[in-house]
Amino acid sequence: MGRFSIITGCNQEIVLRPIRRMTGIILALLLVLSPALLAQQIRVGTISSSINNWPLWVAEAKGMFADEGLDVQVTVTGESEHQLDMVDDEQLDIFHQAADHFVREIEHGKNYVVLHTITRAANALIVRPEYKTYEDLRGKTIALDNLQTGYWLLYRKVLQKYGLQPGDYHLSPDSGGPAMRIMKVRENRAQFTYMNAPASIKAELDGFPILTNLSEHYPEFPASSIGARRNWAESNRDTVIAYLRAYIRASEWLLDPANRDDAIEIAAGIGHDRDALPGSYDTFIENGLVRYGTLSRTGFTQVGELLVEGGVIDSFGDMEKYADPGYQQAAREQMLESR
Repeated sequence: MGRFSIITGCNQEIVLRPIRRMTGIILALLLVLSPALLAQQIRVGTISSSINNWPLWVAEAKGMFADEGLDVQVTVTGESEHQLDMVDDEQLDIFHQAADHFVREIEHGKNYVVLHTITRAANALIVRPEYKTYEDLRGKTIALDNLQTGYWLLYRKVLQKYGLQPGDYHLSPDSGGPAMRIMKVRENRAQFTYMNAPASIKAELDGFPILTNLSEHYPEFPASSIGARRNWAESNRDTVIAYLRAYIRASEWLLDPANRDDAIEIAAGIGHDRDALPGSYDTFIENGLVRYGTLSRTGFTQVGELLVEGGVIDSFGDMEKYADPGYQQAAREQMLESR
């Protein structure tokens, strides 16, 4: 059994000194390495680095995920269909996606579940400088990303509310992302479009007015949301709740005005235009962020009605068909109890 099995007398001290020294080194290394070794890895997908992910950046920068014992690996997936393919291939555990996409995919047979609402719909309607009213947009062209996106379907209703029926303006579909759409407006190939901050704030700073914001018309409508495959969430309930606890902590941190400058520095470190970030922060807090990630039954009904009206789905069910508020409620309660 080797030298350590028959140690006696003075030789014991001689042999044990290196053993004790080595044990101390090993224990010290374990103390340093154990949090990283024991952290639960979660693969998270976001479509872009838009300001809707501000709580995610804060939770990473401030170590809030690490505090929950999580090692969060974030992938920016690009357009939503690619992200959903990654989810179906089990390359992602949790993903951030528009609520109307969740409802559409679940109605089409996907086993997804919404866990948390990040933001309400807060896209701004951007117009050329010479236009001041809705009536000015009659006969003009709107640059769109997709004819079936929930944001466009909502804005179609807003335009009707102010007297502009379909046919009173022209559509330029498949115009691309915010940068491509605002380029069309700058070049007068389209006269108005919609987009989120910071792109909307940058456009406003460049002289393109914001006519309205969707949150003014649909304050309950869920937009960017956190979800997962339902079976994965059920099998990893504690991990999901830990992720949401960190996310809620980050959101509460953002809501504190004392952290505004620090939040802007974090976003600038992601690569966002610093000039647009103060206005983006204000817009995110005032129009976008949903406190505690609360899931709205009224909001999910609005999503379902909108998608049926737009011909995207044939029918819709109760909120529980698409979302499980239990995770978000448990995370909120546990976070508040720990204060």
